[in-house]
Amino acid sequence: MLDGGSLELDKSFLTWKVGYGTKIRFPVWSTYIETDEAKILVDTGYSLEHAKKYLAFEDPWQTPEQRVDNQLRKIGVQPEQIDIVLHTHLHFDHCGNNNLFPKATFIVQKEEMRHAYVPDKFEALGYLRDDFDIPGLHYELVTGEQRVVEGVTTVMTPGHTAGHQTVLVECKDEGLLILENDAIFTQENLQKRIIGGLHYNALDMYEAMVKLSNIAKQRKAKIMFSHDAEFFKTMKLAPDFYQ
Repeated sequence: MLDGGSLELDKSFLTWKVGYGTKIRFPVWSTYIETDEAKILVDTGYSLEHAKKYLAFEDPWQTPEQRVDNQLRKIGVQPEQIDIVLHTHLHFDHCGNNNLFPKATFIVQKEEMRHAYVPDKFEALGYLRDDFDIPGLHYELVTGEQRVVEGVTTVMTPGHTAGHQTVLVECKDEGLLILENDAIFTQENLQKRIIGGLHYNALDMYEAMVKLSNIAKQRKAKIMFSHDAEFFKTMKLAPDFYQ
């Protein structure tokens, strides 16, 4: 798990209609997965330059060490060694450093790419074209749930965005990890059944949360909450790892 810094928003952005007026700072992180078949990066975090330019109201905090390529170097991996960048969605805090991985294949849902390029007005805030529309990058557009490599699969979880997908990772010792990456946001969302305030479709986001909760129960999996500051404190961050 690669620490990518943090952002700040009104709490109601994460818990719909709950917490108006309360500012919270939340983590942003990416995941490096190493298998016998490929070196995979799930999302690339945010570009500090772009965040300050377009979304300064989110008060981005990121040290040079927290940029995703430097987080990878911390564990002995060079950006050019990444085979696959697996995108859960294309919001700025999940694809902001795509330019650092020119040799990778970027896997993204076709529906997500369509919305990133031509978003409805109410969803446009999260998409920064400067982050993903980069000449020379190789995007592989997919439709539906995928087997990426042995032990790494995706399930469809639209709601937060139109083409959101969640990544499931089978670990030898840890069991199944669910990288929900904004399908749920925080433990409070799941415990109280409150969807996130940033969503494309409210009902779909609720159903995605229930779907992932059921997978977690049925398969005794661990949900990795994407923007939960308290949960983040419990995570094994690089150079520590899940196996």
